[in-house]
Amino acid sequence: MIAFTFDYYRPTTLDEALNLLTNEGFYPQLGGTDLIVKMRNKALKPKAVVDLKAIKELHFVKFSKEEGLEIGAAVTLNEVVAVPEVAKYYPTFHQGVRSIGAYQTRNRGTVAGNIGNSSPAADSVPGLLTHNAKLRLVSKSGERIVELKDFFTGPGKNVRQQGEIIYSIIVPFEGEAIGRYYKIGRSRGFDLSTIGAALTVIDPSGNRDIRVALASVAPTPVRAFEAEEFIKGKELTPENVEEFCNLVQKSTSPITDARGTKEYRYEMAKVLPRKLLRELGLFKEAI
Repeated sequence: MIAFTFDYYRPTTLDEALNLLTNEGFYPQLGGTDLIVKMRNKALKPKAVVDLKAIKELHFVKFSKEEGLEIGAAVTLNEVVAVPEVAKYYPTFHQGVRSIGAYQTRNRGTVAGNIGNSSPAADSVPGLLTHNAKLRLVSKSGERIVELKDFFTGPGKNVRQQGEIIYSIIVPFEGEAIGRYYKIGRSRGFDLSTIGAALTVIDPSGNRDIRVALASVAPTPVRAFEAEEFIKGKELTPENVEEFCNLVQKSTSPITDARGTKEYRYEMAKVLPRKLLRELGLFKEAI
């Protein structure tokens, strides 16, 4: 039970919401699947909650090969999963979204909320990182675009300022892509990840740009840029794949918590990229 009082607002226009959110202690809510948990645990005691779900301007999905994909903040996770272009052109992101919670949770939760909560375990984020996603942030002062890789500053922390909201997620279209998102949890149920690994290959039949990002292995989700640079243009030999996986592992700084030990996470950060390369048919190990 939430044992403190707070005000609740449900604006129907963006201007109304942004005016409310200029007040100290006013928090935006989309699905509320993370915010309400924090309030119940008394980790957060807002003066007011501003529910953004009724703002039609935030409920849209647009895609073109020229402009890429743009997802409004109020679009639910299940609505994202149902977009054919997401499954076709952004498969790693699509799989990450599908792995979040139960179906009922995905009916309420949003990608913007998953990002805004800024958990190191956010399952929607690694796939988006491999696609060079950006965020459109808006406030009464105007609009700014922030690279997703620069948004997170620590567990539960980000660069969003008071009065500012995530308006949309922008994902460029860079060509045909294949990918996998693999999540290890404590159970087969709807748990947070012990580790999540996203591997995306842009232009798999041509230049084959291999990208990797991980969840739950550092204070923020991480992308393994050094590993990607190493493998670029190289044949996937056992030696090259071994070094690639070593560099992915090197990009992590895991901790021990209730979901797993730092030693286990560190080891899996090396194992999972190899597994995903095999599943995508890019690498076959000698038996």
